[in-house]
Amino acid sequence: MFDTALAIFTGIVIAAVSSWITVQLSLKRFRSERWWERKAQAYEKIIGALHDSKAFADKHLEAEYRGGKIAEEKDKELRARSKVAHEEIEKAIDTGSFLLSDEALSRLKQYQKDMEKASDTQMWFEYLEGDLAATSNCLKDLIQISKKDLRAK
Repeated sequence: MFDTALAIFTGIVIAAVSSWITVQLSLKRFRSERWWERKAQAYEKIIGALHDSKAFADKHLEAEYRGGKIAEEKDKELRARSKVAHEEIEKAIDTGSFLLSDEALSRLKQYQKDMEKASDTQMWFEYLEGDLAATSNCLKDLIQISKKDLRAK
């Protein structure tokens, strides 16, 4: 009788400990996956913002190469998208240390400096070229940084 009770008690203790360990491991994995998803969303927003910012200079340069101008309505749309994009990038720089790697934050700060440098010219065409180069390079770099940070292929 004692042996049976001891065997039942031992089985219950082993089951309880095993269950507790399983729950703890599951919670750790869940938290890790949620954290990864939040980081991926943060990178996705920034990359999307850089894409929207790039569209402004890209479309205007295309028009300049053709010797024309962009329609006023399209210009307003591109300017609005670019403005929202720059605000999103500034927000990411201010709050990004929570989710983004130091390398990503550093690259975004460099992007801001490159954009300031592009704005130093009085020539529209030079501004567009500087803007496009700064944005395209940052976009390319940030995609690589995000892949490394998220351990994606």
